[in-house]
Amino acid sequence: MPAPIFFLFHSLFMAASGIVLAAAVLSLALLSRQGQRLHILLLLSVVPATLAALVLPFSGLRTAGSLFFLSFLQGVLIGPIISLAPLTRLKNTPSTWATTAQELGANKSARFRLLWFPLLGTALAIGLFLALLLSLLGTFALMRATLP
Repeated sequence: MPAPIFFLFHSLFMAASGIVLAAAVLSLALLSRQGQRLHILLLLSVVPATLAALVLPFSGLRTAGSLFFLSFLQGVLIGPIISLAPLTRLKNTPSTWATTAQELGANKSARFRLLWFPLLGTALAIGLFLALLLSLLGTFALMRATLP
């Protein structure tokens, strides 16, 4: 595979795996109503995980299978910083809003579409921007580590 295409694939796969992890964290926070605890855990892990994601390419993994695993692992490590902005917005939203929407007859999809998505829209855009930015930084770190 030509190098530019490989690095593009690495960047996209890293961003996608981070976004999937962030979506899982946000879904868990919405379903379990444990946003405060998840927020504290994310705050504790943001800096070490992000630094580990950017330093990981210099660890010496060089085979094709390990590079696939490396991009996945980097994506998982940037997941906390991607989910931090939406989770902070979710934590600051009064919990009675979801209950009120449910009592007014909104099902789960209507609550997501009419309540959560508009509330979290800007924070989700910030998370997406961070995912793309950090995946590019991770790809540049991998390029720097693999080039002589």
